[in-house]
Amino acid sequence: MPSSMVCCLLELFLSFMPVKFLKKVFPPIVTSITVILIGVALTGTGMKYWGGGVVCAEMGWQTHAKVVAQDLSFGPPFPTCTNGETSYLYGNPKYIGLGFSVLCFLVVIELWGSVFMKNCNVLLALLFGYMIAGLSEEKFVDQDNIALAEPITFLWVHTFPISIYGPAIIPMLIAYLVTTVETVGDITAVYEAS
Repeated sequence: MPSSMVCCLLELFLSFMPVKFLKKVFPPIVTSITVILIGVALTGTGMKYWGGGVVCAEMGWQTHAKVVAQDLSFGPPFPTCTNGETSYLYGNPKYIGLGFSVLCFLVVIELWGSVFMKNCNVLLALLFGYMIAGLSEEKFVDQDNIALAEPITFLWVHTFPISIYGPAIIPMLIAYLVTTVETVGDITAVYEAS
């Protein structure tokens, strides 16, 4: 955490720079490509979650690669995704349908929702999908952990010694620079669209 606090000084410094300077350092071609690449990376992750979960998708692809590499006539047991009390194969139509309901609700909010709803459309769409998963006959949602949880608790129950981890500074500075470029691109796009 202290390493992150040191690295955030870069973003703090850049936030006080004039807009003209930032546009020279981060021209629209740079910021737009950064935003597109982040979106493409998130699309792949979203597709994995849509089919039943990242772990299940990774196990399925690794299993497929092993079968192809060994030229087996029969495959090892295919991994199933366990969500709540359900256990289906990756890409099961029930997972796809649940994800599609979230996407449809997101589009409905974008087309006919109020300004407030449009500002938090992703959260509302995810809550809608969670509600469908909880109310369905399938037990996608396991409430055992919720029932066992303390009624009131603090999120910070452990303390960690404060120290700066030197090898993390340069990678974190690069990450903070990328988020700065992304933020400039996002704000510029929103400014021009509104």
